[in-house]
Amino acid sequence: MTTLFCVRPTTPNIGNDLINKATRDLLYEVFGPDVSVVNVSALGAGGRGGLTASQIYDMNQFADGVVIGGGNLFENGQLTVDTNALRALRAPMMMIGVSHGRIYEASGAWVHRTDSMPDTTIRQLVAKAEVAMVRDHGSRALLHEAGAGNVELAGCPSLFLPANASAFEPARQDDRRVLLSIRHPTRMSVPPALQWRTPHDLRRLIDALRGEYGDHVHLVCHDYMDLDFAAGYPDVPHLYFDDVERYIDALRSCRLNVSYRLHAFLPCVAFGVHSIHLSYDERGKAMVATAGLGEWDIDLMTETDMVATVLARARDIETYHRLRVASAAETRRMREVTVEGLRRFAQTVERRRADASRC
Repeated sequence: MTTLFCVRPTTPNIGNDLINKATRDLLYEVFGPDVSVVNVSALGAGGRGGLTASQIYDMNQFADGVVIGGGNLFENGQLTVDTNALRALRAPMMMIGVSHGRIYEASGAWVHRTDSMPDTTIRQLVAKAEVAMVRDHGSRALLHEAGAGNVELAGCPSLFLPANASAFEPARQDDRRVLLSIRHPTRMSVPPALQWRTPHDLRRLIDALRGEYGDHVHLVCHDYMDLDFAAGYPDVPHLYFDDVERYIDALRSCRLNVSYRLHAFLPCVAFGVHSIHLSYDERGKAMVATAGLGEWDIDLMTETDMVATVLARARDIETYHRLRVASAAETRRMREVTVEGLRRFAQTVERRRADASRC
């Protein structure tokens, strides 16, 4: 019996649960259905979680391997690391689907967040990992810039979820919901001008989508802070998901998803559901480009008429599917890299267990 500790973001955001489900699916595929996956919060609290001394003590006691990720763990202070304790970690460790990214400053230039992980810690984590896989080109470039070599580009596990068996066909075409995945402006690390513009843009976008699809537009809240933002639009029904399977079902069956959230867009691409991504930072923009859909992305920092551009993409489902088909080979390649990396890690885990049994 193999036991893996999975250190993952656990902040209240359904996107984190989606990434974790997709990551666990890959672990079960490679290690087998009987592998025990112990999820641990990436943030330390009360001595446990992350890579704290107490948590690493438990890992050395109980874990055959430690998996870090996937998710945003380098750029927003979401992974607690005790570097002294990390040196004492005996269980083999790997990183999967992790990301790093910068944000826009007021001038439009890229800058690091104030809570980005120090380069020295990044280098130590990557050096400790048997396998280190990041999800996008931007993350790999930033890690190389930090002096962390031997990092593989392997995509995000959420992009590898299985496609819909066939196009969703409800009794009436106009019964299908249009899901608008929102993000509270105060949680967006963007210049003040864009942050203050976002509520107005959302109102215009709602009205435009209703003009196309009637009253089937729903706001999707990915974490509970989004409920506060959604309350500013009392005429629009909102959805909040605390269960990842319900969230996946909603995305699989919607008519269209327009998203400020990367982890609504990526699963829709995997499912074959029409989706439009609105980017406002490097990690979202870089991952969409890595997925082969960069020309479909709408950058809110440079787009002069976001609403008109969204409507044009909503009416152009043929181009969306053409780009999806064109990017499919790269998605398959990234999945193969991910599975091959997991297999190498599994071999290391088995080798370490065999060595320990002889002691």
